[in-house]
Amino acid sequence: MSRAISSEFALLDVMRGRVELARRINRGEKRIPVTIRGYITEVWGYDDGTSIEFQVEVTSAVERAR
Repeated sequence: MSRAISSEFALLDVMRGRVELARRINRGEKRIPVTIRGYITEVWGYDDGTSIEFQVEVTSAVERAR
């Protein structure tokens, strides 16, 4: 059974490609489309009544064409 999960933000630790990504943002590019896939592996934070943070094992992160 699938259930919808809603989120307003995600944190992503960028390793490869981080320098160019930072340059683009610093040059004024405000939004870079990306598709992220992975697995939720464990609870990372606490339930604050609004949300719970989870650790995600990222299997792919790809910039999308505009």
